Amino acid sequence: MNSSTHNALDQLDSLGWWYQHFQLPNGLWTGDGVEPGYYPQPRWEMIAAHMPADLGGKSVLDLGGNAGYFSIQMKLRGAARCVLVDPYVQFLEQAKFAASQFQVDIEMICEDSHVYCLTTQERFDYVLLLGLLYHLKYPGLVLDRAAEMTRERIYIASAVIGPEVEGPAKKANYERYTEDDLLLDPGFPKMAFIETLYNGDPTNWWLPNHSALPALMRSAGLRVIARPHQHVLVGEPAENFDQQFGTAIYGNLVFPRYGKGDGTTHPGAQSVDAGLWKDLGARAAEFRKRQREGK
Repeated sequence: MNSSTHNALDQLDSLGWWYQHFQLPNGLWTGDGVEPGYYPQPRWEMIAAHMPADLGGKSVLDLGGNAGYFSIQMKLRGAARCVLVDPYVQFLEQAKFAASQFQVDIEMICEDSHVYCLTTQERFDYVLLLGLLYHLKYPGLVLDRAAEMTRERIYIASAVIGPEVEGPAKKANYERYTEDDLLLDPGFPKMAFIETLYNGDPTNWWLPNHSALPALMRSAGLRVIARPHQHVLVGEPAENFDQQFGTAIYGNLVFPRYGKGDGTTHPGAQSVDAGLWKDLGARAAEFRKRQREGK
């Protein structure tokens, strides 16, 4: 192992545990692939099949971009500009390191996606909303803004609950009382609200069922053009988007703080719970040790 690889391992040590487990150009891995982390490459392959091989001159917004894997892939495809938004300081430090390893330039903003989307008028050719929707207290608000910020395509991945079934035929109007059974059908678009914890995570707020994801996209003015996986959808602005939708701009934004019983409040810059970060860091250190030993 050469000195540059040793240096990279030292930096990985200092950055702790990684949620996104991927391989760096020097052959090192950011993590061990064990939950709660995941390998982002399979998800990337699903969405990459629905975008040009050359993104030269294009701009990208990566909402909730974590350690930057998807932003890096977009830059490697030639994207001229990529903006990564994430509120967790630890993940942005990881993203900075990963981008430097791949020698790509990514603009990084430490902010809650709600606030970012409500305080910018920028638009982007491609928007990534991967593994974020269920972490949002106000998912419809962010999705509506993300749709308006999308010039060409938006890629959405979300946890989904319930069976992979479509709902009853959509009606223009549902009669109160007499058609409640349609609304209660397992396939009717709906979201489960998580007041407490889900999978031990206080940042999980809403879990859509199978038909809710495309319904939310359509209501935001998007046309669903592909669903390569139950959890992954590809959309683009509908033909009448500019005529029907758009923005209403107000001089002042007043946004509520929100949170759960752990005492953490949003929006604003966040840090992973210290106890959890320490426990995960110990596991990461063991993985780094194995990498140093070439195992």
